Amino acid sequence: MKRKKKRTIWPMIATLALAIAAFLWIQTGREDTYTVETVTNGDRVTRSFESLAEAKRYMAAGNNRTLFSPSGEVLDFTGTGVVVTPSDAITNLYEDQSFKKRQSYVAGGTRLQLLERGEDHLKVRISGADVYVKPDQMALFPEAVVERRGYYEIRDGDVYHSVEANANLAGTFLVGPTEKRSNDRFYTERVRDVFDSPYQFASIRSSSPYSVKAFDQYLQSIDSPLAGEGDAFKRAEETYGINALFLLAVAGHESRFGTSDIAREKRNLFGFRATDDDPSGNATTFETVEASVDAAAELFATKYVKGPYARGDYPGNKQEGINIFYASDPYWGEKVAGTMYAIDRKLGLEQLKQMK
Repeated sequence: MKRKKKRTIWPMIATLALAIAAFLWIQTGREDTYTVETVTNGDRVTRSFESLAEAKRYMAAGNNRTLFSPSGEVLDFTGTGVVVTPSDAITNLYEDQSFKKRQSYVAGGTRLQLLERGEDHLKVRISGADVYVKPDQMALFPEAVVERRGYYEIRDGDVYHSVEANANLAGTFLVGPTEKRSNDRFYTERVRDVFDSPYQFASIRSSSPYSVKAFDQYLQSIDSPLAGEGDAFKRAEETYGINALFLLAVAGHESRFGTSDIAREKRNLFGFRATDDDPSGNATTFETVEASVDAAAELFATKYVKGPYARGDYPGNKQEGINIFYASDPYWGEKVAGTMYAIDRKLGLEQLKQMK
């Protein structure tokens, strides 16, 4: 009986050994497999290849295809995606792919929508503008790996923009009012694809319908240290022809209505000379709040409404308006517009009625 048991156990051991060997061979083969994922209107199709050369040929033959190594690393891709600018430097935006004419610039850590990859250039879209950037030091991400994107949405008649970027640019902010109703998210870099954004594209060469008293009442209601300074904004409007509500909104956005360190320590409400490398140290000191407001109003009147940086007399974006040259934040114009709307809404929407 003992001999019979020995004769039957060896075939079982041999069969098990063969099964283990086959499993290990299959696993090894999988580890050497290259994959290419194709993204079409949100749908994803993945194909596997045993050779890198074969995978590259397949990737190059289609659009929005991403080649992954056996370990899951992105090796190359075709089509669109996201470009992230270097976090420690300003990135220039150019009108042409030869980089001869600069259009604007954006802050470090900005996410740009990739439209086209050339041998020595990238065509991108940001804040309404289709422009070119140099590929040096840019981080590129194909559609297949982009999980989070910026979008607009409508909430109870108001438009909000949620931005994916570095810590200084990211977040959700109010842009303005709309009569449209929708539960969709709008994944676009063109705000006018969503609504007309009235405050963002209305001329600042106008008079605000609000009095000094109205401005001071608003500032008191938000417990701002600028309460009592409403006269500075109305005087600047009278002197330089720049809308006082716009000036107050810029001060509100740049200094959190006078509560920022630069505003408290230097009475600098508009970030004058507060460069990205050392905003507090380089910022200009003003003797009074009125001097700060006057300096801003004069700057807008002589350099942005008319003058070397004039590209439209409204807050705008990176395609048109003040935002082209005024701020490295590509959504500065939207944020100022949203602040104007928030103030106007609290005071009765007289500015919106005037614009219409």
